[in-house]
Amino acid sequence: MSRLPKQRREVDGQGLLFDDDTADRVLRDAHDPGYVLVGVSESVHTRHIGARAAEHAIPVRPDVATTVHQLIAAGRLLPGSRISVTVDGRPEPEPAVTVDVASTVAGPQPGESVRVFVDVVRPGHGLVTADAFTGAIVRDGSAYLVETDTGHVIGRARSFRAGAERLARHHGLRADSVEIDHEHRDYAR
Repeated sequence: MSRLPKQRREVDGQGLLFDDDTADRVLRDAHDPGYVLVGVSESVHTRHIGARAAEHAIPVRPDVATTVHQLIAAGRLLPGSRISVTVDGRPEPEPAVTVDVASTVAGPQPGESVRVFVDVVRPGHGLVTADAFTGAIVRDGSAYLVETDTGHVIGRARSFRAGAERLARHHGLRADSVEIDHEHRDYAR
């Protein structure tokens, strides 16, 4: 039985929580010792270094847990197989799901053109997706802030289209076409 990914949703200010150093460390640690999501609440735990197959799980710091959930939402970490683990202070094993690092697929090469999609989920807030990258464009006064998938602001733009093109250039690509979908209009009725 394969597990379907949870509905991705963004929490206000979530992009501000992303710290590049913490994200890099979490991605390294996802290989060894590895992370597991324990219970229905999917609290993030880790295992002992060098013992990825260990059945004992240790809770992680809140900033690491937040980063793990953000990387899952961004598609850089993926929920894996179901296992049982013991957690400190609990006599019975708990159900858990392993967390795997997303495999890197050969994407567009630098300078190539890509198709970019902007989903405007609410007024002034667009989520950007392409084959090679994701990001966000958020209104800030009369301009828009352009953010990478890690929440790092790379600059300003005058429109969603200009922001999508800027994000593509940031990744060494050219936005061949930019499609903008205003999803929030569908729910305003």
